[in-house]
Amino acid sequence: MKVGRVLGVEVKVNRYFLLLLVAYTATGYLAAVLVMYGAALLHEIAHAVVAHSYGLQIEEIELLPFGGIARIRDLDLSTLNPQVEGTVALAGPAENLALAAVAWILAGHGVWNVSLAGLFLQANLALAVFNLLPALPLDGGRLLRAYLARSISWRQATDITARLGQALGAVLICLGLVLMRHGFLFINTAVLGAFLWATATAERRWAGLVFLRFLTRKKHGLQSGEVLKGEPLVVASDTELRYVLEKFITGRYHLICVLDKDHKIMAIISED
Repeated sequence: MKVGRVLGVEVKVNRYFLLLLVAYTATGYLAAVLVMYGAALLHEIAHAVVAHSYGLQIEEIELLPFGGIARIRDLDLSTLNPQVEGTVALAGPAENLALAAVAWILAGHGVWNVSLAGLFLQANLALAVFNLLPALPLDGGRLLRAYLARSISWRQATDITARLGQALGAVLICLGLVLMRHGFLFINTAVLGAFLWATATAERRWAGLVFLRFLTRKKHGLQSGEVLKGEPLVVASDTELRYVLEKFITGRYHLICVLDKDHKIMAIISED
């Protein structure tokens, strides 16, 4: 359901989010939940603003029962640029930490009600800490992938961080099911875990296709005058292509030197 626009970006509310609000209203936690989701919205807006500064198009922001998501066009391709991915990923948690600091300062000077400021501070700290966990699709996972992609291939970095995301999702599913003994609303933890597991699994499944799209875009960039550093790779003639692709590093143009059984150069092949 559409609820408005923020900085020109359409904001939607998932229908199940509305049901969750009804449930929290019945249990007396409405105020705390509204503060939490307000912080989540500001978190996604921070992602959107930084992504827009890199020329990426933000399609919409949606509030889900377990948080929010900023849908950014061609975000999958931007992840192959470690600087862009790292900066966009860091924007959300950094904004939450900044807002937590502001709430603490205002409450300390009596400008803001201590109770409400405390809720706002806790919500922002919780969002920052959780999102910085090093597992895809969380911001911490994207930061870790951006760091790893500087020294190993993007596909290897994706596989590592996506596996961590699957593990975190499985833990949250189990935790949510156990905690449901103390209250049905803990099902939200299990749903969040299922979402993380499914999204991390999709990241692993589609990594190959995303990388091929990136290679095509890189070729167009070179044709338009872009300059890239070269990266030589040396392989045996019987090496499978998938093992060669796993060694490709983002931001480089690779030249593959193919050797025969006597270790003599048979050919030098470009990415094309």
